[in-house]
Amino acid sequence: MKITYLHHSGFVVELDKNTLVFDAITYIQPQLLKRGHRKYFFASHSHTDHFSQIIYNYGTDFDTRYILSDDITRRGGKKTTFVKPYEHLHYDDLKCGPVEIDTFGSTDLGVSFLVQAEGKVIFHAGDLNWWDWSPEARPEIDRAAEERDFKAEIAKIKDFLETHHRTINVAFVPVDSRLGRSATKTAEYFIDELHPKMLAPMHCWDEYSVISDLQQATYGKDVKILTMSKRNETIYED
Repeated sequence: MKITYLHHSGFVVELDKNTLVFDAITYIQPQLLKRGHRKYFFASHSHTDHFSQIIYNYGTDFDTRYILSDDITRRGGKKTTFVKPYEHLHYDDLKCGPVEIDTFGSTDLGVSFLVQAEGKVIFHAGDLNWWDWSPEARPEIDRAAEERDFKAEIAKIKDFLETHHRTINVAFVPVDSRLGRSATKTAEYFIDELHPKMLAPMHCWDEYSVISDLQQATYGKDVKILTMSKRNETIYED
């Protein structure tokens, strides 16, 4: 498995036979989209920091599929499937094998994705986040409700994983620098409840120093924190 950080919440996950692209809003280097791979493009919701029409530039390849949140403007024809939370998709390909996709909710717009392919379990949170804004920054926010809604969604994911006896290999989870001291709370809670093998911080707004804060906050826990310092960087390869 090879993971490349694109920008913000965008990542490419390259498996042996399938390539998964999440929330890409910038140009994707051609070498990341291997010929012969089945390619799945995911967009968690319509916000411009998560979805761009640029992803359709890669749709001429007949091996491309798009799985988009249903709040995104509908286009893309037969290659595109629009999803709501708590839906299940199954794709099977004689050459590239099965891909199972389960959607969960968000604490903003859209969905989060749990993808199973080639023996790997991959989670992309989209804007599923513990939006613990300071009262000074966002006085209109109900902080108790934000916490309750986030933890309720994590509980649903936990129940799914336990029921299906699955462990997340890599999770892409918001570590939003705008939240200040609360920036790492989402990832910390996610790790404590769902125990992913690896976690890649995202939604950092190019403020990569917050990743060091997460590493310190999770020191001693059984999880590998993937790090990035620039766009289009390979952050993991085995």
